[in-house]
Amino acid sequence: MEDYRAELRRQVRLGDIATGEAAGACLPGLLRRLAHHERRVAKGPRFLRLYHLWRRRRLRLQVADARWHVEQGRAARMGDLAGRR
Repeated sequence: MEDYRAELRRQVRLGDIATGEAAGACLPGLLRRLAHHERRVAKGPRFLRLYHLWRRRRLRLQVADARWHVEQGRAARMGDLAGRR
């Protein structure tokens, strides 16, 4: 039973490391897109205002999620397994 648990922990750790690396690779693009959308706040037709508000909110959430995954990957690399939010 202990072997099974150790193998499961190892697989979870490897998954967290891989997810953190993937999120770290996506983070610069997400930050660039968020900055682009925030620079263009007042531009564009008024009827698209709700879409732009939604888009900025979704990008902020994606950036926060990517940063969290990067931190989880870093913690897993150091040998510390943190729980989900």
